[in-house]
Amino acid sequence: MPDRMKPTRRVVVVLSLFVAGALVVACTKSIDAEPRPSATSGSGSGTVTPGETATGPPGTAVYRYMNPGLVATMSLDGDSGTLAIENDTGRDLPPPGFYILDARNGDRVNGQIKDATSIPDGETRTFRVSFRGLAIKDIGLVILLIGRENYGAFARQ
Repeated sequence: MPDRMKPTRRVVVVLSLFVAGALVVACTKSIDAEPRPSATSGSGSGTVTPGETATGPPGTAVYRYMNPGLVATMSLDGDSGTLAIENDTGRDLPPPGFYILDARNGDRVNGQIKDATSIPDGETRTFRVSFRGLAIKDIGLVILLIGRENYGAFARQ
């Protein structure tokens, strides 16, 4: 009986070595790989994939939020700019808002929207925006509010 077990043991040892080698290669590749941008889920049926991040002149930035039927683009220069919202959601939207999370400490910086109004379905509205006490380089996240609802984070373009 010991003679018949030798080939079985060899197969088990060879398979164990093969699996261990594959795991070492997989772990090594994941350590050396460059991080890639990841997709973020929208609420509902679509998937949102942020565009490539580009650096513009110091003090300027463009952020975009996309979800099925809704595109919001915020262009900032210094501590002010514009927010354009394209509403194809099938319903009127309440006035927008936003806030920013400071990348240095996580503090919330409330944004102001001049003359915020509702956005009828099928229309695009552009609003003047501003915020205080934060440089563009210190923006961690820009969060879109529609009415009192937190819709999620913008992606920097």
